[in-house]
Amino acid sequence: MPGAFSAGAGSERLGLPAIVGLLLVPLVTGGVLTWALATPTEHLDRVTAAIVNDDEPVTVDGSTVPLGRQFAAGLMGGTAPDGAEPEADPQDFDWVLTNDDEAAAGLRSGRYVAVVTIPASFSASATSIGGPAASAVQAEIEVETTPASAALDPALTAAVTSTAVASMNAQLIAQYLGNVYEGFNTIEEQISGAASGAADLATGAASLADGAGALASGAAELAAGIGSLDAGSDALAAGLAELDAAAQSLPGDASALAQGAAEVSSALDTAASKLDGATTEFAAVVAEICALPGPGTVCGRASGALGTLQTANQDVAALASGADQVTGGAEQLAAGMSVLVEGIDASAGGADELAAGADASAAGATSLAAGAASLVAGADQVEAGAAQLADGLASAAEQLPTYSDSDIEVLSSVASEPVNAVQFSPPAGWQSVPLFAVVALWIGGLVVALARQAVPARRLLTATSSGRITLGSLLPGAAIGGAQGLVVGVAFLVAVPVGPAQGLGFTAAAVLVGAVFAAVHQGLAAALGAAGRLAAAFVGAIALAAGLSSTVPPSVDAFAAAFPTTPASDLLLATLTADATAAWPAVAGLVLFALLGAALVFAGVAARRTVPLRSVASEV
Repeated sequence: MPGAFSAGAGSERLGLPAIVGLLLVPLVTGGVLTWALATPTEHLDRVTAAIVNDDEPVTVDGSTVPLGRQFAAGLMGGTAPDGAEPEADPQDFDWVLTNDDEAAAGLRSGRYVAVVTIPASFSASATSIGGPAASAVQAEIEVETTPASAALDPALTAAVTSTAVASMNAQLIAQYLGNVYEGFNTIEEQISGAASGAADLATGAASLADGAGALASGAAELAAGIGSLDAGSDALAAGLAELDAAAQSLPGDASALAQGAAEVSSALDTAASKLDGATTEFAAVVAEICALPGPGTVCGRASGALGTLQTANQDVAALASGADQVTGGAEQLAAGMSVLVEGIDASAGGADELAAGADASAAGATSLAAGAASLVAGADQVEAGAAQLADGLASAAEQLPTYSDSDIEVLSSVASEPVNAVQFSPPAGWQSVPLFAVVALWIGGLVVALARQAVPARRLLTATSSGRITLGSLLPGAAIGGAQGLVVGVAFLVAVPVGPAQGLGFTAAAVLVGAVFAAVHQGLAAALGAAGRLAAAFVGAIALAAGLSSTVPPSVDAFAAAFPTTPASDLLLATLTADATAAWPAVAGLVLFALLGAALVFAGVAARRTVPLRSVASEV
């Protein structure tokens, strides 16, 4: 008899039911996988994840900044109007806002595929890029996934949280750049003020130049006036020199006048002497007259005449002599005075010129004073403009930060990505290996069921009880399934970093799963025949789809929960995570499915041991 896998195994001709079944196997398998996994990112709302917001808001410029709340709202899709619940976004997880304890419990049970924790320092760290460079730190959120979730869930979680982080980063970077641009505006205002000060400085400089020009003009006028004053002074000096020259003859004239006076005096003395002699003689005559007898009238008249004559002679003599002297002195004085008058005229002319020069000097001095005042005003304006320019440039310089190389490195890193998501995933293989092991053992059980007779025909018509036949048929298949579990457990553990106890538990669990799967497959084949094998293919496709992603339709999850692949996967995962509370229910579930498989085999044996009377009659 050819072996189950030999070239002679199988039938040369296939009936219509067999052909239909063979066509349905790939159709069911591919259809289920396509239906469940074709567009996982369009059904993210089927995945439940938790948010724990421990953030403490900060105050920036007098305003409260609750970035943790904003980030959580961004993940959850915001808040609907009037406080209503926001509509579910099919391209985002079904987020639940909860606390640390409840999130941890949900993560362990698999109710949440991931927990996003926003730490207390989130807002402070995220806004630190607006402060000193040395204080800038990158804000972090913690994303923790569970091995109890589907294999692709960590990747989907990373994609969703990365999108939210990117959105928050874009918001923070936009705010940071907005502050930078506002700083540019402030600098522009300061520089504009400095430019205004520079304009005032230029105006003051122009006024200073005008004042300097006026001062130069006044100085020129002053110089011209002073030149005129100098010329007048020269003329005055010349006139005074001439006057001095004219006055040189006055001493001689005075000597001559003195000499004339001496001569007059001498002549007067001579005349007085002679007149005195004459007067004496006339007096003798008058005395003789008066001595003569006769009337006294003649004597009196003679005596009076004598006196008058004496006086007149004296006065006339003196006057004539004085007049002569005075006439000579006057002539000389007149000659000297003409020169003196010419000198005085020259002095007067020089004095006029000096006055004119003094007037010009006064006018020039006035112009010079005005120019100096304008110069002072311009200098004040220049000083004010220079001060404004200095203040504006100093303020602008204060607005321009300076950074060290380390500050630049820190700010470049933090400002480019203010928020970072740190994902804590289970060790490599903890999610995928149990799934792949279950799928491998399910396929192995299907192959075992194909290789062996589900119902041993040679023992059906014997006296052996159906129970013993069932048990005898199940044990070899279960043994082969257990052996498959041993091989799969050892082979898969090569790729999973676990300890010896975990490895031993995983292998033992795989042996149990392999044995149970072999029993279930044999039961399906024994009780349902080809339909049972088609159902086995459907179960495998459902298990693979549900194990790969949590975005599968709810009906897929419902089917998967009812199949033996779910407790098998739970048991294998529990051995890796050392979760005894999850392991024992999974063992119980597998035992129930093993009993179900045995019951199906028993039903198949019992059904085939019943022979219709028509068949017996026909044989007779």
